[in-house]
Amino acid sequence: MARETTVVIRSDLSGQLVPEGEAVTITIEFADRRRNRVEIDASEHEVADLLQKGRELKRRGRKPGSRNRPKDGES
Repeated sequence: MARETTVVIRSDLSGQLVPEGEAVTITIEFADRRRNRVEIDASEHEVADLLQKGRELKRRGRKPGSRNRPKDGES
């Protein structure tokens, strides 16, 4: 018997259902590390102001599919 799972995301800010593809997870970490990390699910339009005020962190590491290849002329 086959099973199908449906994921429904409800905003922690407004309580409304978030359409698929518009879900955002906000992670809050406290500097002293005494309090646990908090995750908030919301929609893009609910956090638009926060996105403009924050700073974007670049991804670290290699791009997918890149390898360590010797340059031309090197062995």
